[in-house]
Amino acid sequence: MEVPVQFFQSTIAIELAVAGALLFQIRYFEPRQPDSETRELPDPRLRLLVAVILGATVFGSLDGIVHHGGREVAIAVTVGVALSVLPILTRVLPPLVGAAHPDGQRSISAITAVGLLLYAVAIFGLVIVLNR
Repeated sequence: MEVPVQFFQSTIAIELAVAGALLFQIRYFEPRQPDSETRELPDPRLRLLVAVILGATVFGSLDGIVHHGGREVAIAVTVGVALSVLPILTRVLPPLVGAAHPDGQRSISAITAVGLLLYAVAIFGLVIVLNR
């Protein structure tokens, strides 16, 4: 089954919006400043992984447009979009692991755990719908 070109065009637009949010709103890819005492930035390997996911999703969408991609390409691109949104989602939700209590135990945020679980279920459902 051939997926409409508009699906891949919409995916590219979403990825550009995600990249804009990561770059400008939450400064995800901000370079490290040795002098300044700014907030802690994500691990460079994690930032590289997110950049690779963003690029692979955009280029996968372009490939889907050029070669009239089918379901497999649409599913891969959908998973790429879902993974690229995760840094924004984790920034919006409360921290998954809270601060340590006086007894040394850390609490897990139920809101974040349920939110991430619902997100995973929604993406899984979308992949199933695309697979039909």
